[in-house]
Amino acid sequence: MFTKILYPTDFSESAKIALEYVKKLKEAGTREVILLHVFDERAIDLHWEIEAQLHPEESVGRAKHEVVKGMLEMGYGRLKELENEIAHLSFKTELIVKEGIPYQKIVETAADLNVSLIIMGSHGERGFVEKVLGTTTDRVIAHSTVPVLVVKPINNHDH
Repeated sequence: MFTKILYPTDFSESAKIALEYVKKLKEAGTREVILLHVFDERAIDLHWEIEAQLHPEESVGRAKHEVVKGMLEMGYGRLKELENEIAHLSFKTELIVKEGIPYQKIVETAADLNVSLIIMGSHGERGFVEKVLGTTTDRVIAHSTVPVLVVKPINNHDH
């Protein structure tokens, strides 16, 4: 049923828990997993401004390009680690790193690649924007045209 799934991650604890569910979907017939990380363009702009302040002698354009390049390479490296973690399950995998507004890129990627399911953690890194506008997960659910499986962390304090 869910042969091709999209696993967006921000590398948070919640996302790590969702990866455990991705692994279990092998038994349910999942054959392909697309691992996606989206660098929030708003965070990149903030990071770049800090870099520009620290290194005013460098060309502003070059500084931003280097920051973005470094962030994208780091994201790809972390996705590669996750790919290695699920390699024993023999999923067909694809690694994608994008820059933009996370929920928009997740929804776009799901539609563009015709996935049958998005599986993600219930909440990740929360900044001011998410507190005001709602979490990325909330917004993916609201805008996605494919089913979204949201994995909530187990709270041991409830027992």
